[in-house]
Amino acid sequence: MGTQVKDTFCRICEPLCPMKAELNEQGEVVKLVPNREHPISTGFSCHKGLSFTEVHHDPDRANYPMRRRNPRTEAKGDFERVSWDAALTDIGKRLTALKEKYGADSIGTYYGNPIAFNTKAFLPAVSLAAKLGSSRCFGASTQDMANKPVALAAMYGSSQWTIPDFANTDFLLCVGGNPKVSHWTLVSTPNAMGVLRDIHQRGGKVVFVNPRKIESSTPKTGEVLQVKPDSDVYLLAALIHHIDQRGGFDDAIMAKYGKRIDELRAFVGQYPASRVADVVGVSVEQITGLAEQFMAARSASVYMATGVNQSRQGTLAYWLLNMLSFVTGNLGKPGGNYYARGFLPVSTSEVASTDVFFDTPLGEMRHSYGALPGNLMADFMELEEKDNPVRALIVLSGNPLLSISGEQRLRKAFEKLELIVCIDLYRNATGEMADYVLPASDWLEREDINHVGNGAQPKPYIHYTDAVVAPKYERKNDWWILSRLDQELGLSEVEGDPGDGGEVLDGFLSAGNLDRAALRAEPFGSKLLEPADKGDFFDYLLRHPDRKVDCCPDIFSDSLVRAEAIFTELASEPRDLLKLISLRTNYMHNGALDTTLKFDDSLRSGVVAMSHGYGHQYAGALSRAQARPGVNVNQLLPTGPGSYEKLSNMSHMNGVVVQVEARV
Repeated sequence: MGTQVKDTFCRICEPLCPMKAELNEQGEVVKLVPNREHPISTGFSCHKGLSFTEVHHDPDRANYPMRRRNPRTEAKGDFERVSWDAALTDIGKRLTALKEKYGADSIGTYYGNPIAFNTKAFLPAVSLAAKLGSSRCFGASTQDMANKPVALAAMYGSSQWTIPDFANTDFLLCVGGNPKVSHWTLVSTPNAMGVLRDIHQRGGKVVFVNPRKIESSTPKTGEVLQVKPDSDVYLLAALIHHIDQRGGFDDAIMAKYGKRIDELRAFVGQYPASRVADVVGVSVEQITGLAEQFMAARSASVYMATGVNQSRQGTLAYWLLNMLSFVTGNLGKPGGNYYARGFLPVSTSEVASTDVFFDTPLGEMRHSYGALPGNLMADFMELEEKDNPVRALIVLSGNPLLSISGEQRLRKAFEKLELIVCIDLYRNATGEMADYVLPASDWLEREDINHVGNGAQPKPYIHYTDAVVAPKYERKNDWWILSRLDQELGLSEVEGDPGDGGEVLDGFLSAGNLDRAALRAEPFGSKLLEPADKGDFFDYLLRHPDRKVDCCPDIFSDSLVRAEAIFTELASEPRDLLKLISLRTNYMHNGALDTTLKFDDSLRSGVVAMSHGYGHQYAGALSRAQARPGVNVNQLLPTGPGSYEKLSNMSHMNGVVVQVEARV
């Protein structure tokens, strides 16, 4: 066959970096390298993407459909290989029987983060529960970003977020983000540190707000304002209030596009710098100085990431961040924040009304990004018979045992289930408790487009890739698995082999008058698009009937009252209290774990940082992970009612009170 080089792109995080795959004479991928000729990335790709061959060739991968033979209460699963037809037929029969006996709500689904980077599987995965008629859908979105579309829809009537105009901004305020490590969540641009250095080199300024002196902060990027965890809402309110007092509001913009501005002023007026300084953990002078710098900049942009999303008030924080941009005239302005229109039309989802909540056995709640609060997954499984508990769970590209709070409680709840089905690359900790593990192909084994970057690219482009190699063994792409499952559940009119799902990509591309054949003919499979007109933001994005920005949405009313209660709580806390934050690589204490303590000067006093996603001691199929299992920090996080933000279903994962004691 000879050696080959094929164009592709990474699907681990938002930059979706273009790469080249080198294949040996046997047609196997042996190396991934940056695409140095690509006009967007200009050769940038991080170690995560370039190392993906280790995942692709990992001997611990799931390769065949596997069925459990022993009780779920036994920690180590005993699995046997079965055919795809046998697995899917049995799964379909058992789910259908549960639905007929108990109703659709007896079946729950969970979709993980990788689904967002899988164009074919994305819509079938997030809509599976709805197609079944079940309201019990859970997802990783309530652990990382569900607050953002909720806040946006309330303010603008559209859930499409804005991005900073990095190339033209004179001031960037980055709250709760660490771009060097995360590569900008919900922004699709390669080389995060290059973006930051460019702002600094042309005379602009970057300020990071974070409890840590993060890796992104260097003399050539920007400084860190080290705040206390879970206090960002009050810092942002104080910034807006100070700017208002100094006459920094853009009256013309607000008069033309704003409504309920007096209500916004009333809320932020409760939190002047003099009142919030101790709670936020920085001085009055630092707060007012930051406000003065933002107000004085010719153009200023804002960005907020997962660190704040996971606090108790992520929706209010994102609202105030957007208001900071709007009231200063930086929203929709060159150098400010704008909607980076891509190849798909703007989202017009209507979730801004106050009637989105519905009654459940666990109280009033809503779906956010299609999902119920992840922190209530165990509660829904532990319901009394009369309330119809979840009895079966379908897990799509996820590991809820390690990603949702309260592993031990969730493990006990899983033991009660009548059926667990996992579709994944691995038999992970959750898969170890499953009845069936169905092997999915990875992103080198499937064709795709960069749809997750749509509307989030400073330099918009569409990228298509064929599968670099065919799926090995009996792995199938997630779309095929879900399509076959639909057939077994009577949710599809298609019979037989559903094919490769190419028509799904065609459907996406047709919205931009594109097709796969044309993209294959483009260099690297990429086509550059015309950049968005930043000045048409309001006319294009506002979807409220009156075409106004709602500066203080009614749906926030209860949360605004709660904000004062949380402020009072924070103000009364003892100064030696420790707060846990997530290290990317105060309802109750509900666990304990042993780990190694290391003092770190990058953390402000009173902060403990631990990485998320470890604790593989029960994942018997993962030999390499079991060699260094680590501990699951989520055992320390609150679960159940009161452990999530009602507005968005976001889990409370940052700023959680902990105790640290020496092991005797």
